[in-house]
Amino acid sequence: MSRKVRVGIIGCGAIAEHLHGPDYVCSPDAELVAVCDAVKSKAVALADRLAPDAQVFSDYKEMLKKADVEAVSVCLPNHLHASVSIAVLKAGCNVLVEKPMAASLAEAKKMLDAAEKADRLLLVNQSQRLFPAHVKAKEVMDSGIMGKVLHITAMFGHAGPEYWSPTGKWFFKKKEARFGAMADLGVHKADLLRYLTGKEVAEVGAFSERLEKTRSTVEDNFVSALKFTDGTVGTLAASWTVKGAEANYTVFHCTNGTLQICLFPDRPLVAYLVNPECQITFELPPPPTNTAGGWGLDVGGAFCRAVKGEEKPFCSGYEGMKSLEVILAAEKAALTGRTVKIKH
Repeated sequence: MSRKVRVGIIGCGAIAEHLHGPDYVCSPDAELVAVCDAVKSKAVALADRLAPDAQVFSDYKEMLKKADVEAVSVCLPNHLHASVSIAVLKAGCNVLVEKPMAASLAEAKKMLDAAEKADRLLLVNQSQRLFPAHVKAKEVMDSGIMGKVLHITAMFGHAGPEYWSPTGKWFFKKKEARFGAMADLGVHKADLLRYLTGKEVAEVGAFSERLEKTRSTVEDNFVSALKFTDGTVGTLAASWTVKGAEANYTVFHCTNGTLQICLFPDRPLVAYLVNPECQITFELPPPPTNTAGGWGLDVGGAFCRAVKGEEKPFCSGYEGMKSLEVILAAEKAALTGRTVKIKH
């Protein structure tokens, strides 16, 4: 029987409740042994629901000293990602940090340095890489059937974090969130585009606005124009004001046709080819088993298997930093009204 990695969670808000916690307790590769939140009642509630035997803490430093953990999910507001992740790495634990991994490139680089010095893994939860439709889309793109990518359209939007994380007031405070929809949702697509195509963004132009969340100090809508290093162009948009139906799609227009990813709920992956002219609706791999009421992406299991050396990290700290770099460039472009180049 495979060894179980002893895991702790720091931050017991909605993302721990819906993703990290359920993934760990449903994975044969993980054992959730400790949970921590500054509001101890949140940690107690998470433990009671998912892991009654887990130790409960209100101070993560105490958890790192007293709990026998070797891997930790950092599920805190964005401005705490870097400092807490570095502390966890220095304590000798592997880290899975929520996206965006940091509030700046300088912070991200310090996190990478800390992981290297500690000889521990640093993963970033760019979880869209693990969506079944995206797993299959990666196979399709790598096969070469679509030809060269010429134009990209991507969007991620929903009604706002208040609808899925009612206690997450920090999302709307610039000092704690650092960004709005741009990094909350946009970084998912920035990462996914890089992952699926293998391309890097060379230049970004962008606009951002606060159109509806009037009490917020961050933007609720963001749109960017991207130019990749090989000349491919495209758009990436994110919004906290999408109502009625979520927007979470990616479209690649290629020399051999068009690949639509999650554009239509009933057909999540469709290729329209021109030679020969045909339409292919791909079957997706089955989603991971989840019996704990979570989203069922096996993020926790993938993290633990990487810790054990059984598979490659699904998104390394370096990869997370490269995707963050795109969002930071977009922010600068929106603030200055000028396109921003990214050096590689």
